[in-house]
Amino acid sequence: MAPSKNKLSDGVKYSENLTDLSTVSSESSASSPLKYTAVGDIGPAVDKLRTAFHSTQKTHSLQFRLNQLRNLYFALKDNEDVLTEALFKDFNRVPNESRNLEIVPALSELVHTMANLHKWAKPEQVEGMPLSMAGTPAYIEKIPLGVVLIISPFNYPLLLSFSAVVGALAAGNSVVLKQSEQTPYFTQVFSDLLSKALDPDVFVAINGAIPETTELLEQKFDKIMYTGNNTVGKIIAKKAAETLTPVVLELGGKSPAFVLEDLDDSEISTVANRVAWGKFTNCGQTCVAVDYVLVHESKKQKLLQSLKKVTETKFFPGIDENDPNYTHLIHDRAFDTISKTIDTTKGKFLTGEGGKKKRDAKSRFIPPTIIYDVDFSDSTMKQENFGPILPIISYTNLNDAISKVTGLHDTPLAQYIFTSNPSKKTNKQVDSILKSVRSGGVMLNDVILHVGLSNAPFGGIGQSGHGAYHGEYSFQTFSHLRTTMEIALWKEKVLASRYPPFSDKKARLIKTSMTDYNGNVWFGRSGDVKINGPNPVWSFYTGFAGVLALGYYFLSS
Repeated sequence: MAPSKNKLSDGVKYSENLTDLSTVSSESSASSPLKYTAVGDIGPAVDKLRTAFHSTQKTHSLQFRLNQLRNLYFALKDNEDVLTEALFKDFNRVPNESRNLEIVPALSELVHTMANLHKWAKPEQVEGMPLSMAGTPAYIEKIPLGVVLIISPFNYPLLLSFSAVVGALAAGNSVVLKQSEQTPYFTQVFSDLLSKALDPDVFVAINGAIPETTELLEQKFDKIMYTGNNTVGKIIAKKAAETLTPVVLELGGKSPAFVLEDLDDSEISTVANRVAWGKFTNCGQTCVAVDYVLVHESKKQKLLQSLKKVTETKFFPGIDENDPNYTHLIHDRAFDTISKTIDTTKGKFLTGEGGKKKRDAKSRFIPPTIIYDVDFSDSTMKQENFGPILPIISYTNLNDAISKVTGLHDTPLAQYIFTSNPSKKTNKQVDSILKSVRSGGVMLNDVILHVGLSNAPFGGIGQSGHGAYHGEYSFQTFSHLRTTMEIALWKEKVLASRYPPFSDKKARLIKTSMTDYNGNVWFGRSGDVKINGPNPVWSFYTGFAGVLALGYYFLSS
């Protein structure tokens, strides 16, 4: 029987609505709907999870993990309206956008994980064992790390917390979740939902701001995953290093979009649609948003015309602070930062006009602002544009443009290339960009969609972070790969040559038993090494000779 509306699969009902939440007291602000966790309760809460992890060992059971994931599914599925309403209250995001950007991909990844967990968790047999170990069971186990801390951001508070929690629980860990205090309505609702859906022995939500996060970082975890900005990422990495705690950092950066000169003019309007959507979705508060466009001079004017048309006529006609299809900035600090960037640019305004009269500080509204004729020294190019600003830079020499990108804003979280020939095998310009600009992800002729793939890794490189997650890659991120061997005691004679006293005969036996191809190699001191490895016939011959040699040395020793 399907669960009823607003009811979890275990029968726990979510009873609080947003009106109720608005009266909940907070240690930091009486007007906030978010109830902060008492700092003194944080250490005991983490200790409780750690004690339960070791004493109950319940998370080792795949059945237990799947039941917990099932509870998460219905917690989210049955409360979509409550969650989207909370997100609307936090930053004016229209419910349909929240469903499309967060709920749909979150549920998709969860179902994908549940369907494949039994395969991911299965031990892998070790292949290519040395002759002395032939027939010995050797396999790689995927064991839980323990208690992990997940610190999620404000911009996609549901997807970026939910996806990480799913991966950590699927791998058999206990989870401490610290969500952003910048989305108080959502954070309170989501904390309550997850706390009611999950076993208290394996999950706890900690709410608060800097003092609470600081106290959390004083606790010992088996892994920390942080999604946010580089400044805080460095602080967390430094603190984690004190206890040798591994860290996954999902950061950001200035993700470029190249518009190449081979692009057919008939396709420019499509490019404009995708760039504008990829930039102004969620008011530009997306870690993989198009941060700036590098367009070949020959395509500049037509691209500008198309961008202006799609932004002002198609997507956001007559936009103002009351537009129901446009998200607002998350807090006053973000509004002030974006406003300052706009006010100090030396470029020309294609949209937004830069006029303060079009902004609304009270609701933190800034319209989509496209600025052209800028260079890499402009205010729009100093830092990540985490808001509705899109600078356009034209180039005539692609190699020079690539050098600027790698010299000033290397290792972005994403990069985008628009071209009429997206094949790196036949398009030398595409190949040059991909070889030169290291990035977390790449899309050719579209934007952002790669993040929604449940079965592909998402993560940064260099300044945009390290570590990856989503689907099986989340499972791997939150697992330890433990090599296990089972050696029978009766094999003592076979392995006894390792013991002293040492001799040349023992040395030859050990070398032969541990060396592939009977000590031969298929490459010389010069020339190219074969890409596909040694010839199969040669491999068989030298391997068989190695078996004969091993038998001879064993008998003679």
